[in-house]
Amino acid sequence: MKSDDKEEVNKEGMEIKKSVDAPPFLRRSRVRSEILMYLYGNYPKASHPEEISRDTGIELKNVLRGLKGRGGWFKESDSLLKQGVVEQMEQGGTTYYRLTERGKSMIESMHKTREEDEKVKVEGVTPEV
Repeated sequence: MKSDDKEEVNKEGMEIKKSVDAPPFLRRSRVRSEILMYLYGNYPKASHPEEISRDTGIELKNVLRGLKGRGGWFKESDSLLKQGVVEQMEQGGTTYYRLTERGKSMIESMHKTREEDEKVKVEGVTPEV
């Protein structure tokens, strides 16, 4: 693992990698990273903020701040909605959130980069005899 890399494991055991490959708005926030990975796991299904909160263990107010970027240290310009990786949907007067194609592509690109990094490490290692 690179020295700049950090790995966290969310409640479901999904690994979240924060590295130089991740965009700054994700590197700066564990909450946004976990929400994004949760929505990726549910793609293409939309999720209600309370569902995201319950399943990730993140307080509801922080889920909403990560999605919308309002309050505390959650800048609106860094929000998942403003970054275009999550979209807001209305169904029957209730608001849901879903990963966008852009968000899905970004996560898959980061996973691909990670797999390539691992492949380079494995190919560069010579077994001891």
